[in-house]
Amino acid sequence: MRLIEDFDKKNYDDCIKLFHRKAVRAIIIKEGKLALIKSEKFGEYKFPGGGKEDHESDIDTLIRETREESGLNIITDSIKPYGMMMEKRKSTFDPTNIFQMESYYYLCEVSDGISETNLDFYELEYGYKLHFVSIEEAITNNEKALIHQEQVTWIERELCVLKDIKKNLF
Repeated sequence: MRLIEDFDKKNYDDCIKLFHRKAVRAIIIKEGKLALIKSEKFGEYKFPGGGKEDHESDIDTLIRETREESGLNIITDSIKPYGMMMEKRKSTFDPTNIFQMESYYYLCEVSDGISETNLDFYELEYGYKLHFVSIEEAITNNEKALIHQEQVTWIERELCVLKDIKKNLF
């Protein structure tokens, strides 16, 4: 899969352990708008998706996580790889750990209708809700939301992907 960007903060020289996570994320464009998850608490947009469990394939994770976060149901035959992001930095949860994340983005279509979501505790706390927005609105919004980068470390990653999508798909 094409590497979109490699964010290496190089701020982890004193770390002793590595925490590695793999995630998959859905790029859904419907009627010229992106399906994104917005946090009411911090105001950023993110792509639906999340962490891969040990027994799951990327596709199984993509379908499960997208349904849980957004209520959207992916049409399996529509899934196409788009690109990946690499992140490496000191963990915000345990300063002795290096946090390394691989995020794989897939273009996909969804069926009509929205199912019930199944949000994690922190997703409920952040007030995650599905929104359909223009690429310009998402980029502008996330540029403003960067002020929360210390608390919401994924804003920079999602902003980078949004700009890549604008350049390559819009």
